[in-house]
Amino acid sequence: MKKLIKIFVAALVLPLMNACDFLDVVPDNIATIEHVFRDRNSAESYLYTCYSFMPAHNNSQSNPGNMLSDEFAVNKDYSGTNKQLTEIGNNASNPSMNFWDGSNNNPKSLWSGIRACNMFIEQIDNIPDIRAEEALRWKAEAKFLKAYYHWYLFSLYGPIPIVDVNLSINATDDEMQVYREPVDKVVDYVVSTIDASLPDLPLSLSGAELTEMGRVTRVAAMAIKARVLTTAASELYNGNNDYSTFKDKRGFNLFPTGAAKVEKWQRAAIACKEAIDACESVGLGLYKFTTPPGIKMNDSIRMECQPAMILGEVLNNNEAIWIQTNAAAVQTYVIPQILYTGLASSTTYYGGQNVYARENASLNAAELFYSKNGVPIDEDDAWRTNGWYDNRFKPDADYLTRKDHRYYIKKDYQTAVFHLNRESRYYGSLGFDGSNWFGFGLADQENQYFVKDFNNPLSPAITGFYIRKFVPFRTAMDAKNIGTTQNTMVYWSYGFPIMRMADLYLLYAEALNESSPTNADILKYIDLVRERAGLQGVVKSWSTYAIADKKSKYSDQAGMRQIIRRERMVELAFEGQGGFDRRRWKIMDQLLAKGTIRGFFPLKGESLESFMTPDIIWTTDFKFRDYLWPIKTSNLQVNPNLIQNPGW
Repeated sequence: MKKLIKIFVAALVLPLMNACDFLDVVPDNIATIEHVFRDRNSAESYLYTCYSFMPAHNNSQSNPGNMLSDEFAVNKDYSGTNKQLTEIGNNASNPSMNFWDGSNNNPKSLWSGIRACNMFIEQIDNIPDIRAEEALRWKAEAKFLKAYYHWYLFSLYGPIPIVDVNLSINATDDEMQVYREPVDKVVDYVVSTIDASLPDLPLSLSGAELTEMGRVTRVAAMAIKARVLTTAASELYNGNNDYSTFKDKRGFNLFPTGAAKVEKWQRAAIACKEAIDACESVGLGLYKFTTPPGIKMNDSIRMECQPAMILGEVLNNNEAIWIQTNAAAVQTYVIPQILYTGLASSTTYYGGQNVYARENASLNAAELFYSKNGVPIDEDDAWRTNGWYDNRFKPDADYLTRKDHRYYIKKDYQTAVFHLNRESRYYGSLGFDGSNWFGFGLADQENQYFVKDFNNPLSPAITGFYIRKFVPFRTAMDAKNIGTTQNTMVYWSYGFPIMRMADLYLLYAEALNESSPTNADILKYIDLVRERAGLQGVVKSWSTYAIADKKSKYSDQAGMRQIIRRERMVELAFEGQGGFDRRRWKIMDQLLAKGTIRGFFPLKGESLESFMTPDIIWTTDFKFRDYLWPIKTSNLQVNPNLIQNPGW
């Protein structure tokens, strides 16, 4: 560590389609600091390196917020890291998904990213041929990234050291043996560092959306600040006395003790509203998908396609606040390997040779989506009165005379009652046995592919649910390769949102409900999200359609808390927020208790009713210790001032 510093630049894999992406280029391995910062071009290349440490939000297998929730299940032939973490847990001797040190299973060391950012900030003012305003912007980007990497480590490990400047190569052993800092101190550092970056960040990428896609803007930084403060105000970090004895070797409490502080929610609400106002000032809002020219698509199909297009619209998406480029890969793991056409009894199908149907949605996630009336199916009066809820896991007896689901479910196809009378986000986010799937080159609502998972002869979804939300309707099949061993899918490349407006609106509603529960903006912002999904507002939906004892659920803070959380789990399903939300709400131990991931088990040759009977699909075992990730044991041996998280 005390030798001449050498900088080894990691390869960057963030291209977007065929555009000249800002994040496309990295420098060759460079030996000295002087060489790195000899001129503007070399310094710009090093800025790309600072970005290269970004966690892979756009890859569901590498995003801890995805499979480490109750939203996902993975086929038995897959043994990836996320599956192992959820089934058997992590370990401290050689942690999986090790963002602290970096590991072979995708994550880079975020401490290395922080070190790179600090180096850039220290050296950028020495570049002889850089414009002053350019130097200010680049420095601001590095400041934000440094804050973001601290934040991401905090979101996994809890209390962490703060590395605001790099240690000198002449640092003593004592100086190198840093301590983990308390939760509130880390949060304040992250927020103050983001604040310091704001004045010199561009408000937006107006005019440079393609060439600079992925670079941070002022509105993106403000939105992430809102997320940081909302997380810090949540149950895991605010009033959580389960960690009251968690102290470092100085005797400092690493978690705040005592009752939860409403002031933290107030601070979060202010940050959310400031971010909303800034975003809306540059034209951001809720994206609404409109039917493209030449596409035969009625309003039902349009609403069904909307969830995937919120993610997958590249050029005209006013919802994305900050994105990570190249999310095409997520499609390979969720598209069915067989999509049928023609009659339900047809044995002719089109197979995708480069799709795996490996990542499936859980029944747990599917249950969260509302009825068509905009309330939970167990709280919907019609579902109760008509017996739909009690018979939800039975075949639909009226499938031959049913007329009202013709665009969502294959005509004359018998499926589960569970799939009927649901909101449009259900049909747009999930594929299931009997569901139509618009797109793949068929641009006609009367001629759609459909999913046949019961007695699927190839590779059915392990839960009976596919994640349709990752697949914009523009994803197509290469007709000349259908029925061959060649790749059949032409994936639609898009930038995956790290933060979007619906997320920010719902964070604001949540923060207001916890700090000012009578504020009218709570309903305003949650209703904006619901209206975009084709639902009536909260008050109208519950007062009109809910069972008697739930009609006024929205009228108290606890009821609104449930409504807001459910809205987030539905609206942001499978986007990487699920695991982080459930952790900060401190409900993950309930949702991932041993053996809780359920689905329809697609065994060949069984009866349809047996297929529709829920079963335990994935044995999970989330423990209290899993709320905070383990620090690798060898780090504790090198630096005795670090202490391990409880339970590891």
